[in-house]
Amino acid sequence: MRHLALLGSTGSIGTSTLDVVKAHPERLSVVALAGGRNRELLARQCETFRPTCVSVALADDAAWLSTQLSYKPEIHHGAEGLMACALHPQADTAVAAVVGAAGLSSTEAALRAGRRVCVANKESLVVGGPLMRKALAEGGGELLPIDSEHAALHQLLADRPSAQIREVRITASGGPFLEWPLARIRAATVEEALNHPTWKMGPKITIDSATLMNKGLEVIEAALLFDLRADQIAVTIHPQSQVHAMAGFTDGSYQLQVCANDMKLPIQYALLWPERLNGPVPPYDWNQARTWTFEAPDLERFPCLALAYDALRAGGTAPALLNAANEVAVGAFLQGRIPFGTIPDVNAALLQSVPSEPIQSLEHVLDLDQRARQQAEAWIRARFS
Repeated sequence: MRHLALLGSTGSIGTSTLDVVKAHPERLSVVALAGGRNRELLARQCETFRPTCVSVALADDAAWLSTQLSYKPEIHHGAEGLMACALHPQADTAVAAVVGAAGLSSTEAALRAGRRVCVANKESLVVGGPLMRKALAEGGGELLPIDSEHAALHQLLADRPSAQIREVRITASGGPFLEWPLARIRAATVEEALNHPTWKMGPKITIDSATLMNKGLEVIEAALLFDLRADQIAVTIHPQSQVHAMAGFTDGSYQLQVCANDMKLPIQYALLWPERLNGPVPPYDWNQARTWTFEAPDLERFPCLALAYDALRAGGTAPALLNAANEVAVGAFLQGRIPFGTIPDVNAALLQSVPSEPIQSLEHVLDLDQRARQQAEAWIRARFS
């Protein structure tokens, strides 16, 4: 039996994780839930799974929750509450699904405590990758990816000697603007950018998919997870989203990982690995006629992907700078403050103006993250206020 601390329970990854828990009550239980501002959903989750430790974003939400539940768990709020859930003494597994750099400290703490950490929060690895690897080594736990592409790579590369690996390829749907001309992409509306053709996700990650920044962050994440160089990681546009990753070997052959477009599959893989059990998703149907297409990404129309490679090659704090700028830019776009085409401009401006430096500590990278956000916000205000 695995005892889960689910960090980010009310988001899309969190709710899918709880579906997997329902499918395997003999293997999985929930001891801690950390949600955000969706307190009504969190209350329903608490009544269903009865965690003994719960956290919400704000003190007012914590007070409200204490009046709504039919039992009396520990109820926390804010960053301290997130940490209390991550380090719950009964939890042996943490699912890190808090969006953005806010999940960095709790992910690092769970790794240092020796937990199995199933990470859906790619920013934890992008912003503080070397710190996560150090915490993993010192804590003696496990780090398993929940992203469909990285779960696919984990399956393809498990126990492979690194000398056999020539390259890996992660696939991208191309988002809603795959066939759009550049001028139309730069003028896209919020509604258009949120209309992803394949996946149903939260707004931030959906916008990142539209710019291909999500894929760029995944490139950085793959380098950290599998100890790969930038020139060993490629992106292939595959609109059908059936092939999630490919591994190319030194003899010229490739292996592909294929499954349905459902995040419950990589979630179940990470939670139960190395076991393979029946789950809540039907098997892939090979009798259904399908056509798969593959093409290279157009970096002129999707410059955020090229910026991610630049940050990976620069190393140090460059990925953290890029992530901070991107979160500010995406937030400003969703608020209607900047055009869609300005998102890569903000990202490029910060990478060019702030030099990369070695990551020294968690406090260092968190401070840098805040300063980078302030600089990105200042850049936007100077041009759009």
